[in-house]
Amino acid sequence: MIPGKHIPVLLSEVVDGLNLKSGSVVIDATVDGGGHAMEILKKLGQEGKLIGLDWDLSMIEKLRSELSGEGRVKLFHSNFSEMEKVAGPFRPDAILFDLGLSSLQLLASGRGFSFKSEDGLGMTFDFNQKPNAEEFIRTANVKDLEEVIRKYGEERFAGRIARAIERYRAKKRIASAKELAEVISRVVPRRGRINPATRTFQSLRIYLNHELENIEIGLTGAWKIIKPEGRIAVISYHSLEDRIIKNFFKEKAKSEEGKLINKKPIIPGREEILKNPRSRSAKLRIIEKI
Repeated sequence: MIPGKHIPVLLSEVVDGLNLKSGSVVIDATVDGGGHAMEILKKLGQEGKLIGLDWDLSMIEKLRSELSGEGRVKLFHSNFSEMEKVAGPFRPDAILFDLGLSSLQLLASGRGFSFKSEDGLGMTFDFNQKPNAEEFIRTANVKDLEEVIRKYGEERFAGRIARAIERYRAKKRIASAKELAEVISRVVPRRGRINPATRTFQSLRIYLNHELENIEIGLTGAWKIIKPEGRIAVISYHSLEDRIIKNFFKEKAKSEEGKLINKKPIIPGREEILKNPRSRSAKLRIIEKI
């Protein structure tokens, strides 16, 4: 089980933006450590219901323990791409997606999400997902490595990084996140305080977990099951995610199926960024179904 406390991003903006009422049915499609879910529950009254999904079984187990006896909550070990099936007969009044990697997962032992991790190189939210990062890095040819790093990390040094990985693995297997980060840092110049491996780690996580494809499937499923006048809120953390959300919402507004609640994304204020630096790249978009 993953220890620690989840720091929810744009908490008040999300809760206000979802327009929650007593008795509402809400799906938290990425329930994670429950930071948003706990606040949402305060708005639902005794007749409301919260359905939480997460692909990371450790997160679901942690919340089941913390919310034991809370009858308003149903938790499912599932990716949000399966939302229609999980929701069953429920038609939600609001749906929240908080995409990307949480602080709890970043710090969790053995997951390989952190640059400093010495005990594994998985980078998958579900331990059963194959291949994981160690397997992909060990078996992919240099061309495929470069393509993944460039496409999903928008990394201009993708070729240089792929060749450095190829040279290193010819001598020694890359077995930890720290080892991979060190290989990358030798060939990529540091940009301010940002770790040179940031974009490569992002690319591997997105590719291995099929994140962009799942976002498209998840949004389509959410739109099918949300009630009229229901709202969908999505927090994204990089341009590839935000582009998908922006275009999906834009199409629904253009076809007069939906109404944009905020035409420009809501971003964290200075105070929130100081308290939680990982929130700095967050963008919140909200749409209401007509």
